[in-house]
Amino acid sequence: MLNKLFNFGKNGSAFLAGRQKTIISAAIVLMIATVFAKLLGLFKLTLLANIFGLSREIDIFYAADSIPQIFFNILIIGSFNTALIPIITGLITKNNTDRAWKVFNSFLNISSLVFFIVGILGIIFSYDIAKIFVHLSFLYSSSIKTYSSSEILLMSFMVKILFLSIFILGVSFVISALLQVYKRFLVTQIANVVFNLGFIIGILLFVPLFGVLGLCWGVVLGSLFHLLVQFPVAKYLGFNFRKAAIDFHDKYVKEIYTLSIPRFLGVALSQLAYFVESFIAFALVPGSLTAFNWATSLYIFPVAVVGWSFAQAVFPTISEEYVGGTMDAFKKTLSKTINQTLFLVIPIFILFIILRLPIVRLILGPGSNSQFGWNDTVLTAWILLFLSLSIVGQSILSILIRAFYSMKDTKTPVVIEALTFFVNIILALYLVKVFGNFPVVSPTIRNLFNLHYYLHFPTVMTWKAVGGLGLASGIAVTLNVIVLIVILHRRLKGFSFGEFYQPIIKKLISGALMSVIMYGTYKFLDDILNTAKTIDVIFLFLITAYVGVSVYLLVSFILKDTDLDLISKSAYLLRDFVYGNKIKSLSPVEDEIPPASSEV
Repeated sequence: MLNKLFNFGKNGSAFLAGRQKTIISAAIVLMIATVFAKLLGLFKLTLLANIFGLSREIDIFYAADSIPQIFFNILIIGSFNTALIPIITGLITKNNTDRAWKVFNSFLNISSLVFFIVGILGIIFSYDIAKIFVHLSFLYSSSIKTYSSSEILLMSFMVKILFLSIFILGVSFVISALLQVYKRFLVTQIANVVFNLGFIIGILLFVPLFGVLGLCWGVVLGSLFHLLVQFPVAKYLGFNFRKAAIDFHDKYVKEIYTLSIPRFLGVALSQLAYFVESFIAFALVPGSLTAFNWATSLYIFPVAVVGWSFAQAVFPTISEEYVGGTMDAFKKTLSKTINQTLFLVIPIFILFIILRLPIVRLILGPGSNSQFGWNDTVLTAWILLFLSLSIVGQSILSILIRAFYSMKDTKTPVVIEALTFFVNIILALYLVKVFGNFPVVSPTIRNLFNLHYYLHFPTVMTWKAVGGLGLASGIAVTLNVIVLIVILHRRLKGFSFGEFYQPIIKKLISGALMSVIMYGTYKFLDDILNTAKTIDVIFLFLITAYVGVSVYLLVSFILKDTDLDLISKSAYLLRDFVYGNKIKSLSPVEDEIPPASSEV
């Protein structure tokens, strides 16, 4: 037994800490680490829900947090890093490692200066930011309860603290991009784990000391953890601050920022949409903004675990394939990755739609002294119903966007994103009014098909209004995915029917049969179990999920869906994790990823 434990620790550490050599192994490692990060994130939500419930002070926290998040997402997640990775990868692939380090160091220093300036400006104008946010909410809905000067002051203090994290987290995410170039995917996910750990420390230690402001200090602590866990690996790969310099004239640095501009505009539009969604939700019944954020965290779980993991894993590979001119391999890798992602997210999407109430109750509402009551559960599950429509689209969208980035085309996704931005905003403003008409006790399906609600707007909206934000987002994401696929299809002179479209059709058939049988199982168990008891809710969830997934896998087997082999490959990888055995068979798309460089 001790020998097995030793082998598990030795081989597991080598597998997880080393360079991931296949797309599947990289994706699996990312999924495992992301699951831990997101589970910790869900535990964070459980603590928040039990301590605060859907309260006004948590609404204020999320309103304050939305502003720094917008700046951070625009500068880092959506623009700089997506341009940085292809440039650095290209230099390393051409054995120009020294130049790659100089470009990275220069980029990091310029970016750090930008983060510092943005953080200082956010701190200086924090009170004005808080006032603008509240006034915009009041303009949308005059029924919003007037926020006192003390509450606006509280929001401004939160904004000040949260802007402190911009500099720390910005630097850390630039380092994350470097680690992805070198296929060190695991440590970037561990950084997300420790970020959530910092926030949880804020809840448990800082909130008793500073009240709700402790949440903001938890964000700052988590940002610091995020940086500290990645820095040693960057040093190991050869990064050295003593080599740092700023060179605005370097052609590769210029290229990074040139490629960033279109994406910068695209992300700015999407973040503007997020800002509009935030102040609209803030204008609705108290707790709506918090419920919207918590429902978003729930639906993002499978998107992050599956979609984002595959997108990160495949990005360096398709970048190398495009740079190398192997377009057939590029198309094959892209087709396979999209189908593997769909194979995993389609059943999860169905689970979230049908089991949304048990999911919300089990994650956010456990504990006899919880401040998260039944009404809070219903409101959050209502939002989750419509946000879940985006699960499949968001998962595929992250891969499609990286396909364009690998071709060094950051303009096309921006143009499409601009289109869907206007669709999202117009639908959000309209559908919130429509959903605000829905009576609280009337069946949801009947509401959706009653034309009266679409033609008359209420003076006072019901709690169902916030559901319109989720539906608007789902429609916009679906439109974005469809248009990008059409453009890629034309640019790549068509995807193979057998490799791309036929497997998708099989997955849709499997998902349709799964949803019918699963819904019948859910309704049957809901009638015979006492769902007022938590143990019965657990049984309801587990049995329904087991039946649904079993049907999906069985139909996939009957239809000979080749992506079913993901299960066996995952088992081989786990065996490798425990015993150190080599995987004997890999499909062509999972052959070894070409090394980004000779190991440092």
